Amino acid sequence: MKYLTPLKLSLYGGMLFSFIMLESPLIMLANRIEPTVMGLPFLLVWNLFWWFVLTALFLVAYFTNWGSPEPSTIHAIQQR
Repeated sequence: MKYLTPLKLSLYGGMLFSFIMLESPLIMLANRIEPTVMGLPFLLVWNLFWWFVLTALFLVAYFTNWGSPEPSTIHAIQQR
């Protein structure tokens, strides 16, 4: 049985929250704001920010072997 460690739980939660913020109707609220950030429309900055957040979360998940099972000693010996 797989256990949810605090790291895995925070990764799941962060990814779910980021997907919701990126694709939710809240994006229509961001579309009503008129200012620009460094010359870019706020809607584009909103999408890029959440895209970068998701990319960073997936990178952390990759480096922590998020989806792979715990390495066993037999598997570690076979890798050498």
